[in-house]
Amino acid sequence: MYVSRLSFSVQPGRTHEVEEALAKLAGLVRQAGGGNTRILRTSYASLGAPDLQFEQEAENLAALEDGMQQVMAMPAFQQWSASVTPALLHSPKRELFRVAG
Repeated sequence: MYVSRLSFSVQPGRTHEVEEALAKLAGLVRQAGGGNTRILRTSYASLGAPDLQFEQEAENLAALEDGMQQVMAMPAFQQWSASVTPALLHSPKRELFRVAG
């Protein structure tokens, strides 16, 4: 089992807007047959920590890659990306974890 995590640093005052947008992204992932998703909003984090994180589970790396390709090919994702980008401080950072236990 793997967990893909995208970390988002958001312009001040726009966190709620991006949080709602991530809920739409979760819908696109479900539409493409992707694994469970989770949206995490940071509270009381260290300076410089991301404001939001989007996590997605996948049974294996091939399934994750296939799902990502399907989502990114959707016109709705292109629109989503264009609407979210202005609210971000910089591009999201992706991390990939293998669930150890």
